[in-house]
Amino acid sequence: MKNHLKKYIDYLSSQNVSAHTIRAYKTDISLFEKFCRQFFPNEKVITQEITKQMFRDFLQYENEDGNSNRTLARKVISAKGFFKFLAFKNYIQSNPLSETKIPKFEKHAATFLTEKEMKFVLSIPDQENLLGIRNQAILEILYSSGIRISELAGLKLSDVSLNEKLIKVMGKRSKARIVPIGNYAVKSVNTYLKIRPTFLDKKKTKTKSLFVSKNGNPLSADELRYIINKYIKVIEKSRQYSPHTVRHSFATHLLNHGADLRSVQELLGHASLTSTEIYTHTSITQMKKVYQQAHPHGDRKK
Repeated sequence: MKNHLKKYIDYLSSQNVSAHTIRAYKTDISLFEKFCRQFFPNEKVITQEITKQMFRDFLQYENEDGNSNRTLARKVISAKGFFKFLAFKNYIQSNPLSETKIPKFEKHAATFLTEKEMKFVLSIPDQENLLGIRNQAILEILYSSGIRISELAGLKLSDVSLNEKLIKVMGKRSKARIVPIGNYAVKSVNTYLKIRPTFLDKKKTKTKSLFVSKNGNPLSADELRYIINKYIKVIEKSRQYSPHTVRHSFATHLLNHGADLRSVQELLGHASLTSTEIYTHTSITQMKKVYQQAHPHGDRKK
């Protein structure tokens, strides 16, 4: 199975599937292989011998291990895609998971920071420190544009137009979109660009990536997550925040201030409006305010 998995991973890479997704798929399929070797030791664990029942047993095992339906659904998607690829390439005679259904899961409202909390996070980076200047620019761009961490990692110098207050983002499936940024982001990035050569002096070669490490190397998505998480953790409290929380906050704050869902969808780069609907969790206070101002029999002042 490992040789086939490598071919599948190579195929996904050629289709411009994000590194994050590829990593998740590879992990899921490897876990399934490990399960088969552990619980079916007398059978050859090769793709041709995998059955629908073996995968059902795997899902049951994962379910009992405490995995949520959302996680189980991803594992099904990972495996179905893998075996569909193998059948298409004639590595196996048929896809054993062709009729396996994806578990349904509830779409929970996204966690987000309040505007006050977001303002505090943005104030944490030390502006007397070179890395602090860079990190604030990272946070400001992220909050101002709502782009994904992977998209942030892919930003090139040529993708940023500070005069026009726009950035060009390469999203999923290599779909490009133009996203506006605000004055705070423009100011922070402008300050960062002045000190960026300091990092590059340590390397002989120049990089086109916007954000670089202290050694002048392009910052990867994982490195950016680490940096962002460091600031998010300061106010985490009991809620489960993550670097993606900044993107959630961006969308929530826009909707709270009257942006329409379709516009937020375009800014986030969602292919479907359904993906954006998790942000329709605006506060009760905000909903009451809109109701009172808009409804003829509301509490608006006459």
